[in-house]
Parts: sequence; C-alpha cells; structure tokens
Amino acid sequence: MHKQAYRSYGNSAATNDNYKTRKDMKLLKIFIIPVAAALFGCTDYPIYDLAQPVSKKSILLITDWTNRGSNIDIPTSYTVKIGDSSTTLSGTTNSVENLFADAGQYTINVWNTVDNITVSDKTATADYKAGELGWFFTGKQEVTIKKDSDYSITVPMQQQVRQLTLKLDITGDAKDYLKSINASLSGVAGTLNIDNGTHGTPADVALTFYEDPSDGTRKATIRLLGMTDKAQTLTLALSFSGGDSSPYILNSDMSSLLAGFNEDKKTPLTLSTRLVATLADEEFTATISNWIPGDASTGIAE
Repeated sequence: MHKQAYRSYGNSAATNDNYKTRKDMKLLKIFIIPVAAALFGCTDYPIYDLAQPVSKKSILLITDWTNRGSNIDIPTSYTVKIGDSSTTLSGTTNSVENLFADAGQYTINVWNTVDNITVSDKTATADYKAGELGWFFTGKQEVTIKKDSDYSITVPMQQQVRQLTLKLDITGDAKDYLKSINASLSGVAGTLNIDNGTHGTPADVALTFYEDPSDGTRKATIRLLGMTDKAQTLTLALSFSGGDSSPYILNSDMSSLLAGFNEDKKTPLTLSTRLVATLADEEFTATISNWIPGDASTGIAE
C-alpha cells in the first residue's frame, strides 16, 4: 500500500508537469497563429505601390567649345535646359544628375547669354539696332537615361555669330569726291531656332563704312546671326562733294556669295570689290566690281 501510494504520488507530479508543458505549448500555438496569418496573408491587408526615385550614380555634362574662332574665349557661363529643368553652369564639365527627373529620353539644349541676343522658347532673336552682337553659341544632344547607370555626355557647341567684312577699293573720281557711304544688307537672319538650326525673320541691317588709313579703302565690319533663304542685296547710297547733291544708289546682289554663310561661322568672311566713280557734267556715275572673297577685286559689274 505504501509503495503503491508512493507510485501514485510520483505519477501525480509527472502528470502536473506534463499538464503545464501541454498548456504552454497550447499558448505558444495560439500566439503563432495570428503572427503567421499576418505574415502569410491569411488576413486581407491593403497593398500600396510606393514609387521609388530612379537611382542615377553619376551624369556628367561636358561642353566642347572646339568649334569657335581663334580669338574668341569660352563663355564664363551658359544655360542648360533638360526637359522642364534648366540651370546656369560654368566650366566645361559639370554633374547634372539632378536635372533628370526620371529614366527616359531627353533633349539637352545649351546656349550662352550675350549682348543684343535674347532667347525665348528656343528662339534666339538678334537686335541689330541695339549694337554689336556678342559671340553666341548653342549646342544640342539627344540622350537616353537608364536606371542605375553612369553617364558622360558631350555636347558640341557651335558658334552662331559670324563676322562679315565688306571692303571697297576706291578709284577714279570717287577717291577725291566721295564723302560718305550709307549702306544696308537685306536678307539677314533676325532669328535662329536653337533646336533645329533654322534661320528666319529676314532683316535689313545697316552697315557703317570707315576709311582704313593704312590703304585708303572703305571697310564695314559686322557680326551677323546668319542669312535667310531670301535674297541678300547690298544697297550703297554714295554721297559726293561735287555735282548733284543727291546720293548715288548702287545695288549689288550678294546672294551667291553669302549662300554658305551659315556653314562655317567660326571663320570670318571678307568680301572685296572696286568702286569706280566718274564725274561728268556735274553728275556722278559709279560702278562696282564683282565681289570676291579676300582683299583683291577683278571685273566690273553694275
């Protein structure tokens, strides 16, 4: 009996321990079930599509100013427009990843601010009456930006203002009697589309001739945005000290000579001719030679 009672006592203790173990396991199972439900979707939860910004490691913009006149400096600053973003930069290499809102295709437009040329909606407008044009440059590049990529983008800059010099070699009675020359050139480009390079808005531009003391020739030098597809006509109003006081008008078609004016703007262009005036019966008649590039002239033309 005592031994049996001892056994019963021993079994009761074991039973109690087992009961506690089973209870703890039950509690553990009850705790695991809602956690698992949350982790594995047993309960419906809203799913949010959180847009992540495109990561760009580095985007360097390099402006190449090689295509400019030998005596023209690189601009101290310039404007860069990429999509809807724009900024002012200096130097030739800049980090511009902040100007790209997302991955995709972009057009990069670059231009500098100069005297007497304004840019609005990708159209540059020259104000010739305001004074001499500054050295204006533009650049354009199409790029595709991908996520998590490094880029080095080079934009070739193009000089968009060219210098033109017209030279008159004065001979005959004009050398002694010519007082002044009022001149204008028609068909000059008043605007330039910096996105597609189209020259437009034909303008008449006044030219001022000065006497060169070194050789007695008359020269007019001007900076122009370009030429349009309209005819270029040079009109000279010559005033003489003797004879009829009214100016003598000469018109010269310059279209063929200026047809390629827009193609090599970094190279100054000089066109020369010979002006011959004759005084007879107090009236002047005048002719000019064919215009040719350089400082010489040959032939006679009206």
